[in-house]
Amino acid sequence: MTVARPIAAMAAGLALAAAIAADAATAPGPAVGASATYRWTSTLTQTVPVLVRQPGPGGQIAWSVVQESAAPEPIVVTYAVVRGNARSYTLQIVTRARPDGPPLSVTQVTVARTSGKAVRSVIQGAKRPVATPESGLRPIREADVAQARREEVTVPAGRFSAVHGTAQGAEVWVSDQVPVLGLVKAVWRDGTLELVSSAPSGAQDLLKKGST
Repeated sequence: MTVARPIAAMAAGLALAAAIAADAATAPGPAVGASATYRWTSTLTQTVPVLVRQPGPGGQIAWSVVQESAAPEPIVVTYAVVRGNARSYTLQIVTRARPDGPPLSVTQVTVARTSGKAVRSVIQGAKRPVATPESGLRPIREADVAQARREEVTVPAGRFSAVHGTAQGAEVWVSDQVPVLGLVKAVWRDGTLELVSSAPSGAQDLLKKGST
């Protein structure tokens, strides 16, 4: 009997480990390491000063400053899952002026897998991550799209067969083949998000010490 106790305890431990691994393997939500990069084009305009050259009498040149409305340049946004377990995953959101440019901002949102609610949200500060309000965009599956119909859609990443409808306050084109968010394209009142590229693995945690 004294020998059976450690064997029984070991068997129970192995069973628990197997259950935890099974939970992790079947946990809802995107896979760790996956990423998707988008082009964000804003429809909002901003007022910018413009220097105007005006010829004057006798060949003199006069300069004046006028205010004009202009749309901001598109930015690149990468959504990636950089950490995760059976209960939650960390969604990293990186903005850049161009795909190969340095990050303008790095935000990480820890999301509960079952509820989709944010547990924690931080953004890169001057010296360390700083707590911020959460980013509300969550992964969307084809089954989540209301008033859905399947159609072809072309974006910078190519041509996709996607489900077109509404979800999360936007007009969306969703494909379960697109990692992380599932979005091929999304249109809000203030702008449009279009898929540029995606990868099933290799995403880097930019807020981890030693990351470049």
